[in-house]
Amino acid sequence: MTNDINDDALKRWARQHGQASDSTSGMRLLPDGLDAFEVRAHLARYAQDSIDSLSYLLEDGITTRVLMAELLVAAERGVRIRMLVDDMSAIGVQDMLRAMQTHPNIEVRLFNPVTFWRRYTWSHRLAMALTLRRSHRRMHNKLWLVDGVVGIAGGRNLGDDYFITNSEYNFADLDMLVADGPVAAQMRECFSQYWHGHCVSTLTSLVPEAPGHDWQDLRETLRQQLSGEELADSAFLSIHHGEQRALEEGLGELVQTHGELYWDHPDKPCQPGYPSRDLIMGPAIGAMVADTQSHIKIVSAYFIPSERDVIDIEALLEKGVKVTVLTNSLQASDTPIVNGSYAPWRRRFLEKGARMHELRHGHKPRRRRRHHFGIMASSLHGKAMVMDDRRLFVGSFNIDPRSTWWNNEMGLMVEHKGLVSELDDVIERALRPDSSFRVELDDQGQLSWLTVDEDNRARRLSKEPGSLLVRAQKWMGGLPGIRRML
Repeated sequence: MTNDINDDALKRWARQHGQASDSTSGMRLLPDGLDAFEVRAHLARYAQDSIDSLSYLLEDGITTRVLMAELLVAAERGVRIRMLVDDMSAIGVQDMLRAMQTHPNIEVRLFNPVTFWRRYTWSHRLAMALTLRRSHRRMHNKLWLVDGVVGIAGGRNLGDDYFITNSEYNFADLDMLVADGPVAAQMRECFSQYWHGHCVSTLTSLVPEAPGHDWQDLRETLRQQLSGEELADSAFLSIHHGEQRALEEGLGELVQTHGELYWDHPDKPCQPGYPSRDLIMGPAIGAMVADTQSHIKIVSAYFIPSERDVIDIEALLEKGVKVTVLTNSLQASDTPIVNGSYAPWRRRFLEKGARMHELRHGHKPRRRRRHHFGIMASSLHGKAMVMDDRRLFVGSFNIDPRSTWWNNEMGLMVEHKGLVSELDDVIERALRPDSSFRVELDDQGQLSWLTVDEDNRARRLSKEPGSLLVRAQKWMGGLPGIRRML
């Protein structure tokens, strides 16, 4: 890996490709997991001033180790690194984060953290469980911002599952690359608000004792972990060990368009009970949805459209708008309890004319890009919408009570027919019967699941696919009082 980086190359590229006018930013959709990972690493290599990261989950694995190694390299050449992660992340990687911030150019802060029993993983988890009223309110945001001018926003956390590396769970997900202009400025403002939020603490103030090794030790550990022969064929490692690619080659072609970044106020979880509406982004999303005139396609990993006073999708059906929904099937969901609250809405939407699709688990279609959205995925994690062929939304926001009230979320609205068409194609591929079930009401008014077998022959299932264990979890999700927590 070379480190011959021209000063301000990224800023010059951003000015050239990112902003055609005072009201536009450059954008590119990132539906491919490998590409989304590579762009993050590529941006880190070209950073000159700063790398700012918001992440709900930061899980140990090949991709995270590569990115941490790239951050250390950047910090060594003087780049300021600021990492704000949800406290849920810190449970498994606290020692790594503590070692990272021993570097003078790296600072780590935690969102809504527990302040006691943090020394061990088991005690940290127990502290989270004992403070459930606080602990169920998490920062679900995802942002990767470099030099304040080029950023990535969307649904991907930092972990192998989210870049589709053939790990146990491969999450189909989406991001948007943004360069310069108003949206990059909004990214800077969003990060600044969160970094200085009242629900944020420095890792040093929470874990003052030394973890036993510093950033030099971590750098050597990462070097050893990323040089094993068993990982030699990893496409993700080849990015780390390979020669520096040209800036334009690594970032691809962008289009100039209008967009707006939405985010919940960082102090949303500091209020007891339900937050006030002026702190949540839900009403803005609801207004965007309500403006739909012809058709809307909704991708939501968790879909519980119960908060009709904030986002009323059912009202669209009632006025004749074509509504298509893609969510997780019971067998594909990593949180089957959610399906217990989703299930009643499925019939309700079908009776009003909606198209309902549920991602299949572990499907492996042939002759397609293996890291692409919905391909080789065992679970859906993406959150996106296409509205009237003219507007799209990509972010961390699910259509459910948790995203509306409890989590902190963010998302990007874009108006560009080309990007809308590209995202629509991505969604349509995921709706194919070898990727998802088509849920319908049969002639007797009973639910059925349309799919294809390994020989591409059509099949209609009268029983929802899923094991006894996930069915038990689904049953729990239907209990009174549970829905509003999901």
